[in-house]
Amino acid sequence: MKTLDPLALPLAGTTLIEASAGTGKTYTLATLYLRLLLEQRLEVGQILVVTYTNAATAELRDRIRRRLRESLAVFEHVDRTGAPPDAAGDARAPLVALAEASRRAGTLAQDRQHLATALRSFDEAAIFTIHGFCQRILLENAFESGVPFDAELVTEDGPLCSEVVQDFWLRALYDAPPALVRRAYEAGLVPEQLERLARRVLTHRDMEVLPPSATVPAA
Repeated sequence: MKTLDPLALPLAGTTLIEASAGTGKTYTLATLYLRLLLEQRLEVGQILVVTYTNAATAELRDRIRRRLRESLAVFEHVDRTGAPPDAAGDARAPLVALAEASRRAGTLAQDRQHLATALRSFDEAAIFTIHGFCQRILLENAFESGVPFDAELVTEDGPLCSEVVQDFWLRALYDAPPALVRRAYEAGLVPEQLERLARRVLTHRDMEVLPPSATVPAA
């Protein structure tokens, strides 16, 4: 196991980072975002950041924007004074390192302008939840995917599952003979039981649902 250095992580390929809560995951992501802007010369619309919840997405967007603003201030200071600000032990230390590398490469002015452009266009940044990103891709490619323009991804299928079961129950037994309805209740085929079955099928998509009269062959 290696100590994480966001300035040394490769920007190509796949990197797995294991971290507990409060260990600086968002800080690392923001630093990697800056490196993609500066080292790969990407625009904000070319970088995809995906997380799990709406709250995490909002926090990540705020933290990356703040990091961009801090980085631009450091680059402007170095460009104006020719010397980095004192950031020993400071959270700005990686920003100073990036600015110094830019100065040594002779690209400080261009990099500073690139950061300023990124900050101005940050509203276009692709920072989404997983389902939000999937919905955007489906809607942007509606003709290719065959998805209606008003399609909405459902993150919690519980209410939808209940609605489907209730709809089936009404259609199947609305005008059924009383004896059939009574037999269904006696066999435990009530909406609650059917909903539990439907949820199991949704959770295990490869589950084979057999009719009650089917016989399972001996192993």
